[in-house]
This record gives sequence, structure tokens and C-alpha cells, in this order.
Amino acid sequence: MTILIILLCLGLNAFTPVGRWARQYNWLGHYFTYHQKWLGTTPFGKGVLGLFMALMPAVIVVAILQWMMFYFTWGIADFIFEALILLYALGVMPQVEKSSVKKAKAVPNPTIEEAARGQIVVLTSEDKHGILWQAQTNIFAVLFWFIVLGPAGAVLYRFSRLLSEQTYVEGSPQIRQSAECWISYLDWLPVRLLGICLVLAGRFESAFKVWWGQIGTSPKDNAVYLEACGHAALEHGQDNPSTQWSLFQRALSILLIVLVIITLTARMHS
Repeated sequence: MTILIILLCLGLNAFTPVGRWARQYNWLGHYFTYHQKWLGTTPFGKGVLGLFMALMPAVIVVAILQWMMFYFTWGIADFIFEALILLYALGVMPQVEKSSVKKAKAVPNPTIEEAARGQIVVLTSEDKHGILWQAQTNIFAVLFWFIVLGPAGAVLYRFSRLLSEQTYVEGSPQIRQSAECWISYLDWLPVRLLGICLVLAGRFESAFKVWWGQIGTSPKDNAVYLEACGHAALEHGQDNPSTQWSLFQRALSILLIVLVIITLTARMHS
């Protein structure tokens, strides 16, 4: 059922406006305002503990609902519930315009630092990172934690990402710093998994050297590590937002195929 939910949500997110309509996070700002109003002057409103208290209510509610539907075997209700939660947690699909394609500077056998300085390509000056990082944070990491922890995992990742990037916590820099640190650890495993999928979808030999050689890098360097893997997987001179997006699509297809094989194998042996 997980693979069907993922395929359904990816299709709805990519080809319909349903995801955009459902993806409303304005209430999170009001929620955090009340969180700070009641807990801001206590240890429960600061730092790691404050982040935990801000994240856990939504995650726990979703986890309880998930458990209830699984326990009482409400098949169709469980399917709809998980699909709605995943669709809500998925981010915006990166839009690659042909007019915005730019060639990247080629760096042979790039290190993480070289990839960061010379090969990251963005669509506009407002983008903080390239296509691969946008795809990782908006799609791949959400799917990863959905597969591992179910709907609660997808909600945990999305809300953690929002608290680390948006303006909800401007009045509490300690919580924002904690959220930035926390989300980097949530990204660590998905980035490595996406990295090996990029290796398989692109130039294996050169990309694998970067992936394996830098696999133990710090979580704070996740974005640069992923970009380095992606750049190494692409042909020199062919590194641009369009080819990066195509590379990600192939990598995601590899993950989905592996997931289908695992699901079918498990059913055959059950």
C-alpha cells in the first residue's frame, strides 16, 4: 500500500494543483505564537526542549490516528488518511524553465568544497541551493521518512523543515538554531540514500568516488555533499538545472523500483 500511496501523491503533486491547494501552513505561525506565549519564558519554550514541545503535538496526534486505523484494519480509511498526510507534507516540485538553464563550471573529481564554489547551479538569484537540494528537501526526504515511520515521519520532517527555514521562530533564535541542527540530522540518511541513487542513475565511477569518499561528512554539509554527488554523476559541460532534474527523476525511479521489488518479495514470502 505504501508504494501506491507514494505514486498517487507524486502524481497529484506533479500534475494537478491539489497539492498546492492542500499545502497551507499559515496556521503553524499562529500555533507557534501561542506556544511562545504560554511556554516562551519557561524551559519548555527554549532550545531543544522548546523545539520538542513545538513539534511533538502534531506528530503524536498523527501517530495515534495512524495506529488506530492500522489496529482496527480500516483499510480504505487508512489509505486515504496516509495519502492526505503525505500530500500535505510534500513540498513544491521544482520548476525548471528552459530559459533559466545555465551551464556549470566543470571541476574534475570535485571535492565538496569545489562543488560548492564552482558547480552549484541555481534557477534564480533567490534560490539558496540547486535543484537537487530542493528536490531532496521537498520530495525525497519526505518520502524517506514516510517509508520509515509512516505519516508521522512525513509530518515530523516537514514541520521540522518549516521551523528551521521560515519566520515562525524569529522571536526565539534558540529554537531556530535547534531546528536547523535537528533537520540536518534528519537529512543525513536521506541525503546518503539519494546520493547512491544519483550514482546509479549517472556516471557511476566518478560519482561513487565522491559519494563514498565523503560519506562521513558532517550533517551541516549535507547540501554541499549532495550537490557534489550530483555534479559528479553528470557529464562535464552538461550540468544545469534541467539535467539535474532529469538525474533526480531517474534516481527517484530507482528507489521506487527497489521499493516495488521489496514489496512484491515480501508478499510472495508471506
